[in-house]
Amino acid sequence: MEKVKVVAPATLSNLGSGFDVFGMALSEPFDIIEARKTSEPGVIIESVEGWGAEVITLDAALNSTGVAAAEVLKKSNADFGIAFNIKKGFRPGSGIGSSGASAAGGAVAANLLLKNKLPPRDIVACAAESERVTSGSFHADNVGPCVLGGFTVIRCYEPLELKKITPPKNLGVVVVMPSFTVKTLDARTVIPKQVKLSDMIYEVGNASSLVLGMCSGDVDLIGKSMTDIVVEPSRSKLNPGLMDAKKAAIEAGAAGSFLGGSGPCVIAIFDNSLTDGKPILDAMLDSYKRANIAVDKTWITTWGEGCRSL
Repeated sequence: MEKVKVVAPATLSNLGSGFDVFGMALSEPFDIIEARKTSEPGVIIESVEGWGAEVITLDAALNSTGVAAAEVLKKSNADFGIAFNIKKGFRPGSGIGSSGASAAGGAVAANLLLKNKLPPRDIVACAAESERVTSGSFHADNVGPCVLGGFTVIRCYEPLELKKITPPKNLGVVVVMPSFTVKTLDARTVIPKQVKLSDMIYEVGNASSLVLGMCSGDVDLIGKSMTDIVVEPSRSKLNPGLMDAKKAAIEAGAAGSFLGGSGPCVIAIFDNSLTDGKPILDAMLDSYKRANIAVDKTWITTWGEGCRSL
């Protein structure tokens, strides 16, 4: 291959009780990453278009796509370079893995251009290195599901080990994106440095039952288990309207609701064999309207298969 085009979807991280461990790919929205080989070594970002493009650097050493692709080329000892054109389908600072999609898309595109392909774990690791540069920490809860698709669990970071689970077919997702942004770097500074033993037990119990729900296809159990009493409450001060929006979603029939990543997106899940999710979305929008908080965009979607070539 001399050139490729890759769809890189938005992702949900944490899913309430699984901070830096759980992630899930969405069917939409998504970025489109176009890449072509160049004779000169190195990575070039030729253009960034779409939502939020004005705040995304063309410096490949600082751009999510560029850093991830460079890691792939380095790990594979490639003798060529890559030029990228990026089309953003959702904005940075959204809480649904904008930088992760760009990073994963760059890593997957670079890997497709290789003669000898890297294994999926290495692709995820290269994309996670990009997250270290752009958000200040090596984390794979967004790039993992973006590369692999479905629901992913990070068993271990050193060495990096991920497991993929196929979510229930009837798992619907509502995404509400308020108009303000939250930087991952800022959101990580408010996280408690120490956790009470009782809180740890609570989190482990819910995280374990969430995985059980994914494996057994129990949407209600998944929703009940999306409960976090450590990270999410500490981030609520950066995400006005969060708690009321979550409450509105549950009262409208959602199985569970949680803060998407660092925010500001608020997520609700539901059984799409019972409802189309619109009453849940309407209730969340009414909550934000009462709080005089503008909403940029909403989606009613489901889980997806991760990066794919077009």
